[in-house]
Amino acid sequence: MDAGVFEIFGTRYYTHCFGLLLVAPFILWFVVTLISMPIQVVRKKPVKWRKLALSAACTLAMLVAVFWDVYRIGQQATKLCHEKAGLHVYRTAEAESFVGAAGIKGWDEYGFKFTERKSDKGKIRYFYENGKQTYKKVDKFLSQYELITTRNRLTPKIKIIKQKIKCIKTEEILGESKEISIDPGWADMLFYNATGFSYSPWICSGIDEKKIYPSNVVKSVLKPINKRQ
Repeated sequence: MDAGVFEIFGTRYYTHCFGLLLVAPFILWFVVTLISMPIQVVRKKPVKWRKLALSAACTLAMLVAVFWDVYRIGQQATKLCHEKAGLHVYRTAEAESFVGAAGIKGWDEYGFKFTERKSDKGKIRYFYENGKQTYKKVDKFLSQYELITTRNRLTPKIKIIKQKIKCIKTEEILGESKEISIDPGWADMLFYNATGFSYSPWICSGIDEKKIYPSNVVKSVLKPINKRQ
């Protein structure tokens, strides 16, 4: 299981527990107060029940304040992971290329003749020439299919990342993946912002909790026409 993921009764909760730094003083106060109770009894002094109740109430209130959004995020993320995450192939197709790759390396070995993509420079085609990777600007794509990636926020802390293979001519979706991206709660974010440390969102892919890469989607849907033997 990924670091910072805790499964309780089938629901996964996501936190690096930095919020405990905020709760720790209250926990210490409660523990010291609790330990002092039997000492007061032995010394035959009045037991300060109100102090114990106050420390317990404050500790509980801080735990709720710090981890309530972790609870809400976990509930929402678990539901979305079950309902939406996964890789779905509706139809496979043969192709000699596709739009959406950042180069030809690796795709040539898979069997594609070339790859294409949109860039600031315009439409680019990648291919091998004399054994070397190269590219050129083109006026028109020759590929029939395109890999498209979109990211949409479902809640303030949860995004859905979609990768789909689309037929450029008919707009048909041949296959798609959906991943749920989960950001930390406010207490963890407070720690990151205060320290300058970076973090990576948790990803729920529905496939043994492994990230779905663009190559996974492409290779599940598109089969090279002239694959090398």
